[in-house]
Amino acid sequence: MKSMTGFGRAIADNDGNSASVEIVAVNGRKQTDIRLTMPRELSLLEPEMKSIIREKVKRGSLSVTVTYQLRSELRADAVALDTELAASVVAKLRNLAQITGIESRIQVRDLLLIPGILQEAGMSPVDVVRPALMQALEQALEALCSMQKQEGGRLREDLQTRIKHLRDMVEAIAARVDDALVQHRDRLRERIAHLGVDLPLDDERLAREVAFCAEKSDITEEIVRLRSHLDQCAILLEKEADIGRELEFLCQEMNREINTAGSKTAHTTIAEIAISMKAEIARMRE
Repeated sequence: MKSMTGFGRAIADNDGNSASVEIVAVNGRKQTDIRLTMPRELSLLEPEMKSIIREKVKRGSLSVTVTYQLRSELRADAVALDTELAASVVAKLRNLAQITGIESRIQVRDLLLIPGILQEAGMSPVDVVRPALMQALEQALEALCSMQKQEGGRLREDLQTRIKHLRDMVEAIAARVDDALVQHRDRLRERIAHLGVDLPLDDERLAREVAFCAEKSDITEEIVRLRSHLDQCAILLEKEADIGRELEFLCQEMNREINTAGSKTAHTTIAEIAISMKAEIARMRE
């Protein structure tokens, strides 16, 4: 099993062009939710990247950050100056200075503030960056999955301990089923005695009432199902696949069986154990 939380980061280089991918994964109730932060000029690669990520990560909320750097000659070609526009702006500013009598001290940095003078060269970096980016993505995913498996191993050990604890509590409830019937019989006799009626233990009417109570409050079926659900949990924990949804479903079913068992019996000890089981199952779901 794997945890939904983890971290992976990698930097790859291809022909002098480098790319960096950082992935942070946290718990998420839905299917894989990916938030991708990357330079606008690489947006064409977003669908491909998300598809690769979803093949490796089935659940969780992921924040993916992408950066890149082109080799020096490509960086130099990545921008262009509109020299004609710059010359035209300089001429107009000097003419304005002459007309108004204002001193003209035009610097290059002033021209760069004018829209259109500094432009992208029109070259798309997608093709040259893609090999390094995909390599970095695969390595970051590998690091993420490795961390998730390590944490998953620790979670497995914790869940196995909790399942053993739940088994002990189920057996503690099973051992008190007969006590619950005896307790109910004694309460009936106390109520009858309080009314001033002397009723022997072997009275047929008392026996019928106890038998009716035994049928109504029988929790054998719930105990059998709880044992079965715990067995299924133990089997799932040995799998390497994503088992979160199956475990969550089993926890819901166990919670339902405990609620049913608790509502059927008024035995105080069984009720206390049932409350402890519900708290333990809530921690398992988390």
